[in-house]
Amino acid sequence: MSSSDHVRTGKWIDYSHHNRTQLLESDFWAEWFKSLAAVCLALSGPYIFAILKNLIVGLHWWWNYVPDRDENQPLLDRRRSPRSSQRIAATQHRARQPDNVAAEDGDQSQGNANSQSVEDEDQDNQADSRDAIGPMEVFMRAKGGRETIKEFFNSVFQDVSGFSAQHATIMVVILTAILAVFVAQIVANVFSAKIATDRAALSSSKFCGIYDFNGDDAGPEDAARADVYNYQQEARAGEYAQNCYGSQNATASMRCNFFYKRSISVKYSYPDRCPFETHPDRRPCYGGLYSAVTFDTGIVDASELGINSKITHKFRRKSTCVPLSMEYPFVRNVTTHNSNSPTFHYYYGGRYSLDEDDYKCSFPKLISNYTYETSGNPYDWLAPVYSVSTYSTSLYPECDYWQPLPELKPPENSTLTIMFVSSMHIDYLKRSEDPIFPATKPRNIPGFRDPFYYNDNPIARALACVDTTELCSPDETVCWSMTADLPDEVPHIPAYWLMKWSLENSNIYDSIKWRLGTALLAQQKISQSVSRPLKEDHWKEEARALFETSLARIQYDAWSIANGEGREKTGYIDYTPDEGKNKLCGLYKFNSTGYTNVNLWAFIGFVFVLPTTFILSIETNTFIDCFSGCRGRGREAPPDGEDTSTRSWEPLLFVSLLQVVYYSLRLPFWGIYWLYKKL
Repeated sequence: MSSSDHVRTGKWIDYSHHNRTQLLESDFWAEWFKSLAAVCLALSGPYIFAILKNLIVGLHWWWNYVPDRDENQPLLDRRRSPRSSQRIAATQHRARQPDNVAAEDGDQSQGNANSQSVEDEDQDNQADSRDAIGPMEVFMRAKGGRETIKEFFNSVFQDVSGFSAQHATIMVVILTAILAVFVAQIVANVFSAKIATDRAALSSSKFCGIYDFNGDDAGPEDAARADVYNYQQEARAGEYAQNCYGSQNATASMRCNFFYKRSISVKYSYPDRCPFETHPDRRPCYGGLYSAVTFDTGIVDASELGINSKITHKFRRKSTCVPLSMEYPFVRNVTTHNSNSPTFHYYYGGRYSLDEDDYKCSFPKLISNYTYETSGNPYDWLAPVYSVSTYSTSLYPECDYWQPLPELKPPENSTLTIMFVSSMHIDYLKRSEDPIFPATKPRNIPGFRDPFYYNDNPIARALACVDTTELCSPDETVCWSMTADLPDEVPHIPAYWLMKWSLENSNIYDSIKWRLGTALLAQQKISQSVSRPLKEDHWKEEARALFETSLARIQYDAWSIANGEGREKTGYIDYTPDEGKNKLCGLYKFNSTGYTNVNLWAFIGFVFVLPTTFILSIETNTFIDCFSGCRGRGREAPPDGEDTSTRSWEPLLFVSLLQVVYYSLRLPFWGIYWLYKKL
């Protein structure tokens, strides 16, 4: 199972993240996308400063030199006072004359005339003009934030006597704005690296469906290979569950980040009520009425399985496990007087056979009225292993080989699995009172100070688990069983069938039936014939591991169906029902290797920051006219004798802003449209 094969590159939508549109590209090209976004942000810095400068200067002039407002006077009839007009003209002229250049300019006579006009004003007007324009002159001449800060401090130390509270206020506002823009640019650069979101990828496999072994047309060798394949499917789910469910450090041999979601969350409940009927003389649960443990996923969205669909259904998996009673009448000693080996029968239900022609399972034939039989003492067998046998019901119990006792029958639309566990020649370092893995008999071995413990009871221990699976509508208002028809009011879409068929093998029985004793965690603790100490109530750890294996099986089966696993194996044919035939491809997503997603709209936004800020920073003639009080003269200051109070600013400002917005949005819009068409 490779995470780099069958990957669909290019534009796609991840419906699990608010319908996020993104580009899946190789890691190489994803780095180029990130670099381009960062470069565009860096190059837009001067333009952002120019926009900030124009904005602050405009707001400053608008606030200080706006005409006296009379709410009863029409907007176009408002005029400036002569004094304000003279201050605007002086400010405009001084801001546009470089230092020590006015005397050498070709228009020296005009500059001297303007300077003389200002010097002829009374002392009060000169003080007012200096207070109003000092920091703004510095800000308008500056070409960047650092230069602005430098000039501000120079102006303060060079002319301390002229420094006023108004100067301080203006400087604080400007410096705060520059700092805010600087911080915003840093944050934007940090977020530009986050346009590379994750490694989720859609499977591009053209082969999807349920492929299963057809025993009717295959030979014994093919059947044997199919058994090995089934064992491998169960084993990989068990290995993944052990390494990736609840484990913080995954082993190097097992990747835990392949699936879209690493694991499905589980809620643990102990003690829980016995799932079987209890009578005074027949108590099937070992330990009393509240001796069971329950594992419940709650309502899980199908997107957690990697199903990528705009509409996703939900499901719920629940298992309740409990040790069964070993007392009469469930376990009976049937050892004969002539036999030296103890023999026990386990009466948890009968075994039946059916004729091949009895398709409706109407006439089952009783084979045995007991479920299981053991003979001899397992400790006498020299193999240091656990012997495990399993029996299970199905969702169609009328055709089952094993029919449990009435008090053990699972609820409707649930299945029951019983596991008989016998510990063979195993010595334990510590005593164990576990109902499934007991070791109470001490045994002294020469050369060892402390005794070992073993199980001298020949009775096999039975662990029963009841599995339930529910399917629910996207809004969780309606739920139904695996055998029920899909309600009419629920969307009938291929994503539903992919979810449902992924749950077919999710139960305790399909988590242990092929591996048997090798599936137990206790088996992994054995070295030679000695077992490391088991935890108290170790059987709960085993039940949890089996339940998590059943969840990992859902994840693997979803991937298997989406990629048509098994189609190339001999004897395997397509069993996909008509509801999903040729409709399941392209619905599955997983975490790829060597590929990275780039958030499409975030990337476009970062790239178009550069042209947008460039356009917004351009000082058009209309924009200059609006603030300078003259029309058609660009940056040239108005003559001193001209009465600028006859100019109306508000309509020109509104029109110029509309023009700036229009031209700033036009180019990015067509750029986005072109990129969308290309993708």
